[in-house]
Amino acid sequence: MATVLTGTAEAGEPRAPLVRTAHSPAAVDDGGYWVVSSRDLEGELHRGQRHSYQVFNCDAHGRRQASNMETLVQSLTPGVPVCFVMHGSFVDWETVLQDARGTNSWLRAPLPDRPLHVVFFTWPSDNTPKLIFPIDVAILGRRSARHSLYVAELISLIPNDHPICLVGHSHGARMVVSTLHVLGGGKVDDVAFGGGPFHQHRIRAVLAAGAFDHDWLNPGERYEQAVQRPELILNLRNRRDIALRFYPLHRPLTAAAAGYAGFSAGDRQQIGPQSQKLVDLDITPFIRLGHIWPHYYAEPRLAQTIAPHVFFLGDVQ
Repeated sequence: MATVLTGTAEAGEPRAPLVRTAHSPAAVDDGGYWVVSSRDLEGELHRGQRHSYQVFNCDAHGRRQASNMETLVQSLTPGVPVCFVMHGSFVDWETVLQDARGTNSWLRAPLPDRPLHVVFFTWPSDNTPKLIFPIDVAILGRRSARHSLYVAELISLIPNDHPICLVGHSHGARMVVSTLHVLGGGKVDDVAFGGGPFHQHRIRAVLAAGAFDHDWLNPGERYEQAVQRPELILNLRNRRDIALRFYPLHRPLTAAAAGYAGFSAGDRQQIGPQSQKLVDLDITPFIRLGHIWPHYYAEPRLAQTIAPHVFFLGDVQ
């Protein structure tokens, strides 16, 4: 029997939802952002209660103060999109803080006068047994998928009037599709997400250097439910990504990475009509041999390209 991550306060007791109170003033977008961490939560998925995340509120200059999820939710301006950003593997805490500040500025730059809530989600991506590099990569890949259950819980705390954009890099892109999978009713490590008071948001996703098999969204594969909930999954494909070129070596019988090969015609045929949500965008001329996230947020043209999806401008074409 699968475990269900329900988000209840105690077994059998409904959890009190995090909602904006009626008297809460509309927040002013000051260009700041949030950092939410699950780095200390490894192994707590089966406890059947809302998890205690480390939460930091950061101003536009990166100055931060400790906070909590209640304050984060109360700060949200009704109707404004919330963009969750998920980093890849081998990212330490100091790099998280640096990347969060750079990513926040990069995402906002194309539309500086348009409000956006940015949440940088960080997970224990730099804590491995330090065995053999391919083994560590495989361990972290599985861990990124497992922590997608925390992301699903965080999304369930956000009121439905906020469109949600999920942006993931490398194993963070795997976390994105795993999150979409559990939101669509799928399981990760035999754990299902039981939902919450808010789980009907408009959702879009942007995958950068996606470090997962390109066929894992197909029927019967690992994340087959990932295409059910989102309006769009934009896959930023780099045909020269030096790290993803060697991705198949980390495990026998591994298919090429989605961030390298894109979604194939065969994938689309198996997925059927829902495959129209999958959009491959070749960004090779922008990133070339690069793989690490700073290569992406240093490129303003990429921010302009994904801005319509991050800010939910117009309908999906």
